[in-house]
Amino acid sequence: MNMTRKEIYDHIWTRTVQGFADDYSLNYPILLRRIKEAGIPRPSRKEILFIRQGEDGLRAIHRPELPGDPDEEVKLTRRRDAEPLVEMGSTSPTKRNAGKRTETASPEEIEVEEAVPEETPALIDYENHPRWASLYFLTQAERRRVIRETEVIGIRKGAPLHPKVLEFQKEIAAWQTQVDILGDENIVNAVLDKPHLVDRVSLENVDRVLSILDSLYTSVELLGGSVLEDGSVSLHDQIVALRFTESRARVPFEPTVHDEMTGEDGKKWTMQFTGKLTLSVGYLYSIRDRRKDRIEDRLGDALELLFLTAFQLSQNRAETGERQELDSFNRELERTEELVQQAKDYEDAQRIRTLIKAVQKKLSTGELEYRDYFPTWAAWASEKAEWLDPTVGHRDAVLGRRHEPILQPPKLDP
Repeated sequence: MNMTRKEIYDHIWTRTVQGFADDYSLNYPILLRRIKEAGIPRPSRKEILFIRQGEDGLRAIHRPELPGDPDEEVKLTRRRDAEPLVEMGSTSPTKRNAGKRTETASPEEIEVEEAVPEETPALIDYENHPRWASLYFLTQAERRRVIRETEVIGIRKGAPLHPKVLEFQKEIAAWQTQVDILGDENIVNAVLDKPHLVDRVSLENVDRVLSILDSLYTSVELLGGSVLEDGSVSLHDQIVALRFTESRARVPFEPTVHDEMTGEDGKKWTMQFTGKLTLSVGYLYSIRDRRKDRIEDRLGDALELLFLTAFQLSQNRAETGERQELDSFNRELERTEELVQQAKDYEDAQRIRTLIKAVQKKLSTGELEYRDYFPTWAAWASEKAEWLDPTVGHRDAVLGRRHEPILQPPKLDP
């Protein structure tokens, strides 16, 4: 089958190269080669993340111009197991997502070239790989190792489970045994902590969660990381948490005999698990089950997001250190300015006291009148001097407190 360069360009910048290949059942390695040969710009890994967010993400992308002739046709190759494209009116997902094309693939178009075998490390074009740009913070050697691992990672069937996964498995089994014996989960949770893996996931999906963790843990350790006691992973001295959540849907409530006896049969709705998982990586990114693929099909994306999250956490820590240093400087500057103001206020307080003594002296010599008013005025002036004097820290009835006592320890941030 053939498509113009403009059609291919529009597809990969709205659905990604992988999404375009899935929509048309195209041979993905051959598609990448044809796009490169045709000189069609591809979205970077960062832009792919925006594309996957839907319309909001597409609006945030700046698409480069398509060089060359947009109407030039490019020959594309479909997979051997691809079904023929159907005519207009079909409800096939391939046809619906493909858009406006209505052609039917002839048998000879389905695979005119031999399928490209599974890539070996020597065949990966690392520097043109979609993940090469997004992993820019890694050294070239580590980037190659990570990219290679994202290409080969998958559910490990028949291999011994990772030791941490075995621990989780035993913990969940012990908890479930107690629930079966006592018949009440709340009673068990009161004496035995509920395993965090089943806190937001149904028991039916626990095996999926354990299989995903087994693959990710194994790959992380192969790439130099480690698995911590709580199940989080450590990459480049940064701790990245992994959390699974299963979505729920509201369904009509069907009371049991127990519910009727306890008076809970008045509820109309209840929330039930749907079987769709979401994997949150360090609270920055997430991957969820989709109609066409599940988390198990995107373990390469999850592994890449682990490294991205670790890098961003390291950047946040550096920025936090800089902010703390700036905050410390600002606090010291404020304390110095306050000290200067205290010195000025102390001088003013001393000048007021000197003034009071001078007035009193002149009253005694008869140079000033209004001798009866002096006690009231002197008391008022002395009180203002005490209010200004930081060594006293007097609280004025009208003006409040200007200074805390000067030898009081400064308030430090926790």
